[in-house]
Amino acid sequence: MRMRMRMTMTMTMQRHDYPNIGETLYSAELPNGLRLRVVPKKGFATFYAAFAANYGGADRRFELDGEAIDTPAGVAHFLEHKMFDLPDGDSAMNLLSANGAEPNAFTANAMTGYYFDSTEHFEENLEILLSFVSVPYFTEESVAKEQGIIGQEIRMIEDNPDWQIYTRMMQALYHTS
Repeated sequence: MRMRMRMTMTMTMQRHDYPNIGETLYSAELPNGLRLRVVPKKGFATFYAAFAANYGGADRRFELDGEAIDTPAGVAHFLEHKMFDLPDGDSAMNLLSANGAEPNAFTANAMTGYYFDSTEHFEENLEILLSFVSVPYFTEESVAKEQGIIGQEIRMIEDNPDWQIYTRMMQALYHTS
């Protein structure tokens, strides 16, 4: 399969057939290490795209050019929120929505993901997704505002019994980390 991405390049993707489940997966790896996966679904009207990074709520350290970098707790969740900001003051969330997509994001323990589904303008929406996760934009004002929003989310979840059980179980299982 040849795929043309206006933002990057034309690439040849490897084909992987899974006859037991009737699926074909196309994959490629970009020079920057980004792995792409495409699963065409004939007869489906909705397209889905996701960008996920192996950096989540439990992660506080990553490596850059061989150097370990420590970050404060909550950085992955903070970035999940801030990555949608654009230099013109708009939000990538607004752009995707105006273009017929339903965008969202999540932070799990070991992963942060950004995704959308749409029935039209898939390639345009994919370009928007790839551009805002590739080139983050922050201002001092937006950082201060987001700290308050995340603080409010934390206070909301502290009242959730399921979350309390989960966090206490994790603390009991992994009491040294």
